[in-house]
Amino acid sequence: MILITGGAFQGKRRFAEAFVCREKKGQSLPETAVQETLTVNGENGDWRKFRQADIIVDVHWWVEKLLREGEDPYAMIQKLLQANPKVVLTLDQVGCGVVPVKASDRQFRETVGRIGCILAEQAEQVYLLNCGIAMRIK
Repeated sequence: MILITGGAFQGKRRFAEAFVCREKKGQSLPETAVQETLTVNGENGDWRKFRQADIIVDVHWWVEKLLREGEDPYAMIQKLLQANPKVVLTLDQVGCGVVPVKASDRQFRETVGRIGCILAEQAEQVYLLNCGIAMRIK
């Protein structure tokens, strides 16, 4: 698994698509190569698609959805990694800024941070993106 993290709107999806095209498919990034890459959004993707995806973007929104539905996000992340060990994941860093007032928002933020740590530990490679520039940190 490859983890790509960073702040919101920093170019994680574009980097993930270029990475998959280059590393997994041996292609540059023309639109046809991107169209052949199965990218699933964490917020509204379903389990069947997650198991087959090359890329899952916005994993933090999947975590939020799992918390809202009363599911265990830690168990589901492990299940995902077992089902699709070569997936590329993007995860926003949500722990910066003002601490949320609502307890549920604080729980979301803490859970995403802890899951990010778990993913980084298990990942083959980890990239941090800022302003569209990726830095490999693992």
